[in-house]
Amino acid sequence: MIPARIRRALNLRPGDKVEIKLEGRRLVLQRESARGARLRRGRFGRPVLVAAKGAAPMTSESVIALLEELP
Repeated sequence: MIPARIRRALNLRPGDKVEIKLEGRRLVLQRESARGARLRRGRFGRPVLVAAKGAAPMTSESVIALLEELP
């Protein structure tokens, strides 16, 4: 199990894949691939689109596809 402090620092969610490698005497853990944009619930329960750092600009089609994933 990965400690909560490290999960928060890497912004890991259940199901995320991580890469573990040994560099000299260090164990390096990193998320396998950067996560794209995701939807989360805002303060008043409304969906808020959160893009990953350095993500490409969102298109109308990608926003619509994400909105369709909401329960």
